[in-house]
Amino acid sequence: MSTNRVVRLALHSFSLEQHFLHKPGFDAFAFLAQADAWGMAGVHLSMNGYNFRCAGGTDPGRLTAIAGDAAARGMFVETDTSGTDPEHLAIMARAARQIGADRLRTYTRHKGEPDAVAAATVADLKAAAPRIADEGVVLLLENHEDFTGAEVTRILEAVDHPAVAALYDFGNSMNVVEEPMAAARAMLGHVRSVHLKDHVVVEHEGAPLVVGVPNGAGHVEIPAILALLIDEGGLERVCVESCYGYTAPLTRNAEGLAAAACSRTFAPLQGPFDPAVVLLDADALRRADPDALFNLEQAAVARGIAHVRQVLRDQGFSPVLNGRGGVYRRGAAELAFAARHF
Repeated sequence: MSTNRVVRLALHSFSLEQHFLHKPGFDAFAFLAQADAWGMAGVHLSMNGYNFRCAGGTDPGRLTAIAGDAAARGMFVETDTSGTDPEHLAIMARAARQIGADRLRTYTRHKGEPDAVAAATVADLKAAAPRIADEGVVLLLENHEDFTGAEVTRILEAVDHPAVAALYDFGNSMNVVEEPMAAARAMLGHVRSVHLKDHVVVEHEGAPLVVGVPNGAGHVEIPAILALLIDEGGLERVCVESCYGYTAPLTRNAEGLAAAACSRTFAPLQGPFDPAVVLLDADALRRADPDALFNLEQAAVARGIAHVRQVLRDQGFSPVLNGRGGVYRRGAAELAFAARHF
């Protein structure tokens, strides 16, 4: 196994979800500028929903303008949608290409028993894969609070198409009461990108709740999982997705929570909580003091980016000396200009 690796950091638009939703004037171009200021090498811009969500419009001219802005900043782009309907995915793959993205994340929206949902997802992706490939885009199926890591892998092996791979989310497996490391191991070999986030479980109004916290403040084994995906999976892109202020219930396997709670991952936390770490009602804070919410969200993202950078340094990576701050290298020869004479 080679120790030589290059990793590029990206920022997910969901990290600044409250800015997109409620801060006047904050749009895709403002997001690109902020990601650039934080030294990111790329962005993941959500186009999942009405008006292509964070893209702020479906007009090809707008998508091309966003692509041009990202390219001028030297950034790669990934994007996302949801659902597996083949016609929808073909449309979104074309939109992904227009916005300059080479990867399109999705997740299933089928409902029912897990085996039936998986079968329907396989059928959709088999039908969609050739049209996605025609756009020069790779579709990434995410473990999105619905499938375990092993279930994602079985789906991808059944689809068996080079234009369909996986996106591993560091926190989503907790909603199906699966250890994040177990999901990563099960998906290893199929993962082409990640959403790096951190979660905890809290007791809220008598029920368990999965809560997003700043990266490094939660219970996900970020260093160990990242090392696995880079060293054994060859991961080259790491998308930071701060989920501060996000909450979600368990979606499956709740009966296993009592046994899982013996691990640090699922050990439930009790309040009161530091609002800079655990925010259970972002909307209430927005109504009371929107600027406070924006400041807390931005601080959480900055804290999380710093944590990921430190994890990479601890694993032997260094920023590329003539890079943008979002490109990290380990084990490669020193760049020639670093040894120039002064």
